[in-house]
Formats: sequence, structure tokens, C-alpha cells
Amino acid sequence: MPGLQRCEKGYMAEIVYRTAQEADLPILAQRFVLLNETYYQLGYLLPHPENVGESWLESFQRTLGRFSQVFIAEQDGQIVGFALCRLKRVPGHMGGVTVGELSDIWVSPEIRRSGVGVRLTTLVLNWLREKGTHSVEVQVLRDNEAAWKLFTGLGFQFEYRSARLLWDETPEVLFRTDRTISQEENKHPD
Repeated sequence: MPGLQRCEKGYMAEIVYRTAQEADLPILAQRFVLLNETYYQLGYLLPHPENVGESWLESFQRTLGRFSQVFIAEQDGQIVGFALCRLKRVPGHMGGVTVGELSDIWVSPEIRRSGVGVRLTTLVLNWLREKGTHSVEVQVLRDNEAAWKLFTGLGFQFEYRSARLLWDETPEVLFRTDRTISQEENKHPD
């Protein structure tokens, strides 16, 4: 799946798109560490795990090719982008269908906005469609406008919001059980 890519400064070296192989996994783990750092810069609130790259690999390695797939963008023999997708079944009360999840996508900063993210996402969408999924979902961090623009440009629609309550940042008034909360305490901070 080769293709010469146009960038702001003219043409750059050819980018080859392919599925990941076992030999790619160590480099992918390193690239995921870079993506994970970006997550925290964009407001991700969960703890920083140790060995995040290896943990990430373990989350899909056994199912690679069957229930998950990683697509790679490669330039001059270097991985400059990847996208991980998975199949998952939603509970019966939510429809009981198999949906696709584009769970992680990363493109090297030097070649962003050159079409690599669109191409990787398109490969993911095609693979998930071939697998017979009902639909495809993505989760985008609140401050990741570039990703949201990419996905909405490809037809993704906003469906629901997700929020996280951190115990260390929660007002103590919420935990009081010894008395009724006064009107003053019950006011929402603006």
C-alpha cells in the first residue's frame, strides 16, 4: 500500500502502509510510549502505569489478526504512524452487537497533517467493516481537537460524554453522612 505523500514543504519520501508483524512490536511499544505521553499532555487523568508500552502490547498481542489489528505507516524503514483497532461486543441491553473500536492512533509530529492519519483510519475502518461490525467508536480526549477534527471529517458523530471524578479533588462535603448538606454547601461552584 505505498504512496508518495504531499506535505507543506513539497513531497516527502514514500510512505508504505501495512499490517504489523511480530518483529514490529518492540518499536510499536516505544511509539505507544510517545502517544501515552501525549494523552497526559491533553488531560488524561488516570495514573501513569509502569512499562506502559509492554502493557499496551499485552492488551492485544494474543488477538492480533483475529480480534485486533495494528496498521503501520512506514517511511524509509521507520514506523512513523500506527493505528490499533479491536472488536468488542456490547452488552445485550445496549444492542448486543459487535462494534469496532479505534483505540489508539499516533502519527509522528513531523508528518502530521499530511494525510497519514486519514489513511491509517481508513485502513482501520475497512478492516472493521470486513469483520462485520455494526459500527465503529473512538474515544477522544477533551483537549484533542486535532483528533476530533480528523474523526468528524470521516463521518464520526458525537454520541455521549464521559467524565471522571478524582477522589483527591472532590470536595469533602460530598462525603458527609453525619448531617444534611446546607443550601450554601449544595451550591455548584461556577
